[in-house]
Order: sequence, then structure tokens, then C-alpha cells
Amino acid sequence: MIKFTDEMKERINNAFTDKKACVWATASKDGVPSVSFRGSTFVWDDEHLAIWERSRQSGAQHMEENPHVVMLYADLPARIGWRFYGQATVFKTGEMRQKIMDRTIKDELDRDPERKGYGVLVRVDKIRRYSGDEIIQQR
Repeated sequence: MIKFTDEMKERINNAFTDKKACVWATASKDGVPSVSFRGSTFVWDDEHLAIWERSRQSGAQHMEENPHVVMLYADLPARIGWRFYGQATVFKTGEMRQKIMDRTIKDELDRDPERKGYGVLVRVDKIRRYSGDEIIQQR
């Protein structure tokens, strides 16, 4: 079972304002990788992360073709961070898209003034330290 710690929740939910990195990696169905910073990253509940996919480019397409993703949270000066491995679901319409948008930070939504983005919910299956050497939790 996955259950985010209070520290994980606080750090991820404040990453944008604290100027810490939430870096997402995806891959197409053919294995072509993509990596990007996502300032909209937040903890949805004890076992899910969410993002507002405002670019609507390769990240969303990759997640639809291949839902396997990993997110790296890193606070390098403090040497604190984690890798979150999981399964993404993209919501282009509907109630879940709206719920994710409603919880996305204003600074990120302001970069999508027409609200054309997508909601993404990621069920986390494994958490490792950011150095990658230790599994903290696994489903």
C-alpha cells in the first residue's frame, strides 16, 4: 500500500512557491522519452498525484499511449527528494478534469487562460529516494 508522508505532501504541494523541482518523465508507446518540469504538481490524496497538463503536447500524448510515468521531487540544497512511479490517466473532459483544475494552483492556471489543459491523475505504485537506491514504499 502507498501512503504519502506528511513531509512528502507538504513539500510537493509547496514545490512551486518554494522553487523546488517536480520533474515528470514519460515515454511514447515506441519508447521515445520526454521530461518536463510541472509546476502544477500536487498531492491528490494519500496515493495519487495530479497535474494540470496545460501544454497539451507530447506529455499528454505519451501518457495516453503509455501510462507509465515517474515524477522526481528534488530539494537539492537539503538533499531531500523522492521518485514516484505510477500509472497516469488523462482527463480531457468531464468531472475529474474539472476537479483537478479546481485544485491546481492559480499561477499555473493563469498560464492557461482559456483553460484548454487536461487533468492528469497518477496512481503511485512505488516510491524511492531521489538517489534511487532505496524503495520506501511499493504497492
